[in-house]
Amino acid sequence: MVTSNHSRSRRRSKQPSVKSIKLEFADDPVTAFGGLALTERLATRLGLWSALDGALPRRSGRYSWLDVIKSSVAGLLTGSRGTVSCEEVRADSALRALLGVSGAPEEATFWRDLARLGSPDYVSRLERVQRWWARRTLAAAPRGALLRSGFFQLFGDGSLLEGSRRREGTKTLRDKGSGLMWSAWFAGPALAAQRLAGPGQGEQSCLRAMLPEVLREVVDPLNLRAKTLLLQDSLHGDGPTLDLAEAEGVKYLIGANKLAETQRVLRERVEMEWSERGAVKAWGWSESAVCLCWIQCAGWTRKRLLVGRRWRREDELPGMPYHFSGIVTNLCEADVAHLRKGGGSLVDVLWRLYDGKGACEDLFKDILEDLSGHHPPCEELVRNRGYYALVSLAHTLACGVDVIAGAAETGRGDTRRQDGGRRKRPKPRRMRLWRLRRRLLAIPARIGVRGRQATVTALGVAAEIAAQLRAWFLRLSRC
Repeated sequence: MVTSNHSRSRRRSKQPSVKSIKLEFADDPVTAFGGLALTERLATRLGLWSALDGALPRRSGRYSWLDVIKSSVAGLLTGSRGTVSCEEVRADSALRALLGVSGAPEEATFWRDLARLGSPDYVSRLERVQRWWARRTLAAAPRGALLRSGFFQLFGDGSLLEGSRRREGTKTLRDKGSGLMWSAWFAGPALAAQRLAGPGQGEQSCLRAMLPEVLREVVDPLNLRAKTLLLQDSLHGDGPTLDLAEAEGVKYLIGANKLAETQRVLRERVEMEWSERGAVKAWGWSESAVCLCWIQCAGWTRKRLLVGRRWRREDELPGMPYHFSGIVTNLCEADVAHLRKGGGSLVDVLWRLYDGKGACEDLFKDILEDLSGHHPPCEELVRNRGYYALVSLAHTLACGVDVIAGAAETGRGDTRRQDGGRRKRPKPRRMRLWRLRRRLLAIPARIGVRGRQATVTALGVAAEIAAQLRAWFLRLSRC
């Protein structure tokens, strides 16, 4: 019988099949999440734990507030959620040694503690620490990682979380359904402030109440108010929000589609005021055009610049009515001159800046998906407020690791070409929290503690990931 070389090669490379599995246990102090050395290194270097320890009163009982917060934040970062956030940390002695906590509370204790953490006095303390921590994180990050098109984006929006008849604070919104209204401000990539709306509150009122604090405690210490660009959707394109932004002296691009005056003004523009932009296949438009004009609604004390857009869809016949949308802004020619050096009109630049709001909306995914923030764990509003204060700290801690340690991997090295020119700087790339968890946090490691030093020995890590983990840890050690 003749056997081909291909068949013999395939038989030689075949792996032996496993016929049985044997399970054994060892008492070595090993954790599955040795990569939390990154978050612990950052929190220690920038003083997060010291700030929390100083902000909260002393707690009587078996666990300190720092034990409760550190174990719950670690649990959230490793994939736990809700009132069981501390349970896996409670069962992981090696991880507790790395975190430096005396113990982690069981679910019942953590549930009771959430009521205290969500009370008005405690939650206001946690909110102050959150703004301080966002500022510290951004101050340690490379400035280039914070700016987009030369602007420091300040994005405010809300999300309707799960709700029910039994869940306190549940609201019913037309066209959206029922749930808890959670509103947040993102300063650049970092969550700067957040709030669960209570009785008589909504997305607009919560965001307007938090904006002055974010500007004074986060933006101003970074000396970025002159570069700040406020981005919000059409829900906020009315008088109170615009008046507040102008009173604070910040530039804004805010949707204006909820204003009836927007549709009327754009419909009345004559043909010569529109600049044709042709079809946009990505959005399914067969034709489109843009314009600049002024708008002044009843009750406004001044007119404001309206950036308009009209289009027809590919499935619509020529001659059918146009669709219109608009944004209001106080940006002027001088503010965006650096974006027009390569050509392009003012109206195109403004629309391009506003279309970048979609990337800001993706920031909510880290909270709502990767940290399971869409699912409030408790029925009482006060407990949920305490829980989301901890979720916010966990998010900003992971964000800090990404923008500080991972910044060097976005191509911000030497931009000189061999011919003496300069290469275009690549855009910074953000690592989603789920990927950070899977790639760098979920690393098995042996933990040894001697004196006040913990030694983390990574086990069985691929060379590529080991090199990345080492580089990130060194960068965090220098921040």
